[in-house]
Amino acid sequence: MSDYELTDIEKKALDNWIMLNILPQKTPNKNYTSYALKILFEQAPDGFFITNKQFKEAMVRCNFLPVNKNKLNWEFRISLKSPGLK
Repeated sequence: MSDYELTDIEKKALDNWIMLNILPQKTPNKNYTSYALKILFEQAPDGFFITNKQFKEAMVRCNFLPVNKNKLNWEFRISLKSPGLK
């Protein structure tokens, strides 16, 4: 497989960051796509490089479903008050 795989420790770190930094809401947030969120994660103190696909998979693991999974950069129902967006 050419896609580089995250280790279990990296997956856990990514999932923890999502749970601590991303808050759900009922309406879609068009300001922060999966790609924008991936960059925020990478810039976080404990962040590291990941692909957009890896970030999208992590969001689904954390129960954030995409508004439209056919788009390249997914939108999610996340709050602008999320700590990770500051």
